[in-house]
Amino acid sequence: MVEDLYKKYGYIIFERCYNIVRCEHDAHDATQIVFMRLLEKYDTLKDREQVIPWIFVTARNCCFNMLRDNKKFIGAECSDEIGISDRIDEKINARQLISLLFKNFDRNVRDAVLYTYVEQLEQKDIQKITGQSPATIRRNMKKFKDYLPSIKKRLGLV
Repeated sequence: MVEDLYKKYGYIIFERCYNIVRCEHDAHDATQIVFMRLLEKYDTLKDREQVIPWIFVTARNCCFNMLRDNKKFIGAECSDEIGISDRIDEKINARQLISLLFKNFDRNVRDAVLYTYVEQLEQKDIQKITGQSPATIRRNMKKFKDYLPSIKKRLGLV
């Protein structure tokens, strides 16, 4: 059973984790954690169609927790990238920008934006993962888009 589950869901878990943490080593660590949780919960997931959304939410939470726990080491990047100072500076700036963009929004807005632009999911898929209706997703996207001009002005991009 373990091998079958890993063949079926392992790559999905890894890709989801890697898209969030952007470090192969950390993505493998998060994949192990999420897969172990899947093994623990698999029998309790009554609707097998809910496995993928469950994986997405669990992986997101695991990776966000991992990033939050490592936040104090913002200058220390994944060992795969040590010595590539341009990439480290780029990642720090990206983290700071993402922090600035999302600091005034709740989880629903952040999820709608990340799943739409980063994961490039359709609204029906976002609805399955987050439980937000398509109208709520559109409303959250509008909140974010309405906020962007003030961020551009604050960053001197206007």
